[in-house]
Amino acid sequence: MTLLPTSTAAGLLYYGQGFLIYPSGFPQGSRQTVATPMEYNMIYHDVTLETPDNVRIRAYLMLQREDVPNTKGAYQQTHIYWKSKRKEEGKQLRTTGGTSGSGNSAAKAEKETDADVAEGSAEGIRIDPEMSEHDQEIALSRPTVMIFHANAGNLGHRLPLARLFYDQMRCNVFILSYRGYGLSEGSPSEKGLRIDAQTALDFVREHPLLNEAPLLFYGQSIGGAVAIDLASRNPDAVHALIVENTFTSIPDLIPTVMPYLSSVSFLCHQVWPSSTSIAKIPPSKPVLMISGLQDEVVPPSHMKKLWEIVCSQGGMEGVEEQEILPEDGEEVGGKLGERRAERKEGAAESKGVEDNVEKSKDRASNREWRKVRRGVKWWLEFNEGQHSKYHAPPLLIHGKL
Repeated sequence: MTLLPTSTAAGLLYYGQGFLIYPSGFPQGSRQTVATPMEYNMIYHDVTLETPDNVRIRAYLMLQREDVPNTKGAYQQTHIYWKSKRKEEGKQLRTTGGTSGSGNSAAKAEKETDADVAEGSAEGIRIDPEMSEHDQEIALSRPTVMIFHANAGNLGHRLPLARLFYDQMRCNVFILSYRGYGLSEGSPSEKGLRIDAQTALDFVREHPLLNEAPLLFYGQSIGGAVAIDLASRNPDAVHALIVENTFTSIPDLIPTVMPYLSSVSFLCHQVWPSSTSIAKIPPSKPVLMISGLQDEVVPPSHMKKLWEIVCSQGGMEGVEEQEILPEDGEEVGGKLGERRAERKEGAAESKGVEDNVEKSKDRASNREWRKVRRGVKWWLEFNEGQHSKYHAPPLLIHGKL
């Protein structure tokens, strides 16, 4: 490995860390082209949020309804514009009429003015008048998942994940595009993303169909750091936290991801101190941690350290760790959701009792995943799990968590 001169490494890290940590233009075209939920057969609201520091960020909101999956065709409902009131009081909402079959575009957001929008009601966010009372009741009855994506690409790249939460698990889904990502304005930074996440949470908590339902934060990679930070600052708002392949802090990650900058890691001002923040989340909150043991970006030791922290919180004393063994019918190798082929009648008797504890332990030692529970804390690891793969939704769908 070629070592950089200390002065060069220091300059690269200090002045270039924004680009290194937040590669929002990768893959190519990520700042110009963003897929819409309509392309994944989901009815959605295109949402623009104005943050307290006057940055407009984009998001998608998919509300539950009777027709899910949307067999009658997907479309965009009313566009929602909402301004954070943390800085300035006043009316927070403006809406424009939805355009059936239309996608989102940067030009559409840029051309919006006070003249071409209708003011929302003073009581709060306006519900789409085309949404039936029955569908509203369904949305009210379902949990909401807020998705915080990783550091590359845009929210459109995470729509397959959103669709699993929406179609299979019947959750309301809110997915945010950070500043400097996709069609959102601004430039990304730790401070900026924290503001964006808080603004998104404030919007969800004010929405009349979302403000009383259980709220889950899901974050992958740097999105996990965003979710942890947001939960630590809003413990009463979050019902449960799911983090996947995230890190203890950015400086802790530098020796592995950018070893040539290790000697100057102290210059990293984008910190995301998840190991400190996660300790502030009350121990009564359910937490699911998902780790891919072949993660090529974040060493699995980071997730393990976060797991140790949540398990060492006050109130966790005496709570034993329980390994969840494979259930009857699960495929050897642990490919979740797959079932063994039905055995011929009498085969079980000829082989003896196959699904006893010892056999279950054998399957546990050979499967591709391992699951542990400690009170309301859950740990799940995949032997071949990689950084960019999402594992949570399929597991939830098949009732494994």
